[in-house]
Amino acid sequence: MKHLISFLFVTLLLILGCEQVTEVNDPVKTPQERVLNKQLITLPTSNGLTVESQTYYMDINGYYGGEFQKWYSYQTNSGTVSQFADLDFLPGAFSETKTISMTFNTGGAAMELGPSMVFQAEVEYTYKIYGLDLTGVNPNTLDFVYIDANGNMYTVEYDYVTMDVSTGMLKVVNAILPHFSRYGFVN
Repeated sequence: MKHLISFLFVTLLLILGCEQVTEVNDPVKTPQERVLNKQLITLPTSNGLTVESQTYYMDINGYYGGEFQKWYSYQTNSGTVSQFADLDFLPGAFSETKTISMTFNTGGAAMELGPSMVFQAEVEYTYKIYGLDLTGVNPNTLDFVYIDANGNMYTVEYDYVTMDVSTGMLKVVNAILPHFSRYGFVN
C-alpha cells in the first residue's frame, strides 16, 4: 500500500510539474516591437547663445496622479522651434512622491523623461514640436517610438501621430508610456 501511494504521489508530481514547466517555457509577450530602418527626425541647430538642453522638474504624488506640462523654445536661423510636452499620470501610476524630469534638447525630435521607473497605472504623453523643416518626411511612415540606451527603437501605443508641413509641426497624442526613458519622432 505504501508503494502504491508513493507511486501515485510521484506520478501526480510529475504531471503537475510538467504542466508548470510548459507554462514557464511559453514565449514572453512584450508590448513593444523593435522598429527597424527609421531615423530620429532632426531639429534645426540653434543660433546665438541658446542652451542645447533644458530640464524641468515637478514633484508628482503617484498615488493621486497629476499633470506636468512644459514649453521650451529656441531660435534658429529660420525662426523659432517650440516644443510642448504634457504628461498625465493616472492615480496609482507609482507609489510615493517622485521628482519627475522632462529634458528638452536640440539634438533631435525627442524628449528624455525621468527618473527611471516602470508604471503601475497608465501615463499618457502628448508631445508637439513646431517650426521644423519637414521636407522629405513621409507622413505615411512617421512614427513615435521609445529609444533605448543603445539607440534601438521600439513601438509605442498612442491615439495618433500627425504632421503639418505648413507649420513644421509634429504631434503625438496620448502615447502610453510603460516607463520613463527617451521617446521621439522617427521617419
